[in-house]
Amino acid sequence: MNKQKLKGLWIPVQILLDEQLSDKEKLILSMILYLSDETGSCFVSNKYIASIVNVTSDRVSKIISSLKKEQYIEVKLKYKLDSKEVENRQIVPNKEKSYLNYSIKSPQYSYEKEFERIGEEAKKYQKERDTIIANNEELKTYLDAEKQIRYEDREKENELEL
Repeated sequence: MNKQKLKGLWIPVQILLDEQLSDKEKLILSMILYLSDETGSCFVSNKYIASIVNVTSDRVSKIISSLKKEQYIEVKLKYKLDSKEVENRQIVPNKEKSYLNYSIKSPQYSYEKEFERIGEEAKKYQKERDTIIANNEELKTYLDAEKQIRYEDREKENELEL
């Protein structure tokens, strides 16, 4: 798997707050969940995970075993014909863990909509701010006697031009 395909990683709060998991387990479980989103499982190698998480392949192997032991994931091995050599490994998040039973990508869409909503509100408040500033400038003119006289003179000139 190519590192460029991994665009980021979102760690669900339930995983983040799970005190039974180490930080590396949380990271790797979230990565497995992300990579399993579309197909329900992933075939990522220990070497690939190790390169992303910055640990050894052996350490990844131990973490995968720990996640399997604690039933966060299921690991299915396919062996080469007439051999004990593993052809591929399939990692499946355990859907019995309630917080693993949803799409990891769904929060992104709600964030995008929230950013859109905030942007629209910001535009509305900017317009209100501009109106308040304009009204404030006009009010300052009325409060300063000299400015008031000049303002009234300009108003008279404008009326004469019409």
